[in-house]
Amino acid sequence: MELKIINLNIQNKVLKKHYDGNQNTQLFASIIDKEKPDVITIQEITDAYENKLKTFIPTYHFTGQNRFSKKSIWYSHFGEKNGIITSLNILSTKTYSLSKNLNQIGKRSFLSIFPRIATVTTINKENQNFTVINTHLDHLTNIGRKTQLTYLKQIIELNNNYPIILTGDFNFNTENENFQEFVKYMQTKNCKLVPINERTFKPPVNPFKISYNFKTPDHIFIWKDFIIESVDVIDNSFSDHKLIKIKIKK
Repeated sequence: MELKIINLNIQNKVLKKHYDGNQNTQLFASIIDKEKPDVITIQEITDAYENKLKTFIPTYHFTGQNRFSKKSIWYSHFGEKNGIITSLNILSTKTYSLSKNLNQIGKRSFLSIFPRIATVTTINKENQNFTVINTHLDHLTNIGRKTQLTYLKQIIELNNNYPIILTGDFNFNTENENFQEFVKYMQTKNCKLVPINERTFKPPVNPFKISYNFKTPDHIFIWKDFIIESVDVIDNSFSDHKLIKIKIKK
């Protein structure tokens, strides 16, 4: 079995109400059409962006719940999903909160301005079931991210029946001590970190944007028995992150 996976933080333009990506949606869809991935994991996708993207890639299925309820005053600007998009058969899907109450969407963890979430979708290909988990950790503090990793571990423990593929914008550089401890934890779950040897985040010109010091905050973990055939980091004009494309096989 071979799998092609794309991971990308598509960048929500939060100053725009109900941001739909504008022309960026079609640019992203053109990459999907060219690469034909089995699984696409994205961070910061809004409802409007998702609905527009669906029109360009109608053969793909979309999973993931917004981090706010529609009653929230933050919804139209800061509401977003950690979407999992796939052309494969979906067995189950659920979005969890990275907070003390994993099932209460909209809850914030310690030192997090906005709620953080993880989408979990179990997929089947060629009689092999595997579980994809996609997340996006806080961009402000190391302590906040460390706390969210604790909740992410709980989610992994609840969804450990099949081989796990974990993706996301972790807002941790690889050498970070807390992230290294998490890598060791994932090894106990029979998962290995895909080596990404170049910068995936493009620092903004705005010096007040706190996350400018991140180099490679985007990561992919795969089941240990998968063989990595290729890892590509692809630049683009529509996000402050580069796209990661991997091909793996079992």
